Amino acid sequence: MIVKNKNLDIPHGNTVIWRYVGLDKFLDLLISQELFFSNAAKMSDKYEGLIPKRNQDYLLKSIKSNGLSKEDAEIERQIRLREIHSLKELTLLNCWTISQSESYALWKIYLGGSKSGVAIRTTVAKLTKAIKKGNDPFKEDIFISKVKYTDFIKEDPENRFNVITTKNKFYDYEKELRLFIFHYPQSEGGINAPYNVSIGRRLKVDLNELIDEIYLSPFVGKWFDKTIIEILNKVNPTLSQKIKNSEILDE
Repeated sequence: MIVKNKNLDIPHGNTVIWRYVGLDKFLDLLISQELFFSNAAKMSDKYEGLIPKRNQDYLLKSIKSNGLSKEDAEIERQIRLREIHSLKELTLLNCWTISQSESYALWKIYLGGSKSGVAIRTTVAKLTKAIKKGNDPFKEDIFISKVKYTDFIKEDPENRFNVITTKNKFYDYEKELRLFIFHYPQSEGGINAPYNVSIGRRLKVDLNELIDEIYLSPFVGKWFDKTIIEILNKVNPTLSQKIKNSEILDE
């Protein structure tokens, strides 16, 4: 299901990645054994899936250089931008962080003010194997790539792969590895998926393959350790052996 593409920056399989989640999302993962891919239009970054503004400005100059009037060039630009930007609502994302170690800042950001949560540590190879071994009944192409943080796409800025793997430099702290799924308008051969694309999809994964280690939030007490262990022993005893306390000491 994982498909390669020349436009993608796919890291080595041994690359360490993390996913920070609140307790509610972690429990959902344990019970469902599914990764959730959110619709790109639902992401908090409203520039997600849009061509960078510098590229939009350059596009207008490029179109005008073909001899069109300013008004006609602007109309042509809007048509081309609308074509690629409309695909944002037909794109699904699942995001991870590339890092050798856990991050205090990302704990704070992704727990969203809560103290309870975990960080799942794994590798790119284990993530891809977990998807394959999950054997989800609905087969479709899934792409994986590092995200580039820039305000200008140098090559082929209207290419859908380049747009969805580019984010503003404001977000470079994320060091994101992105899984994504493309859908298409039915007029262009798009299919009816067995899920609501406007919301997202769930993808079956093998949790024992996926999870290397489960780091517990550094912001909660020993009661949380016991609670997580009890839950794992009931749901998936194998995973209880993968629990680690955060190396961050911060009160």
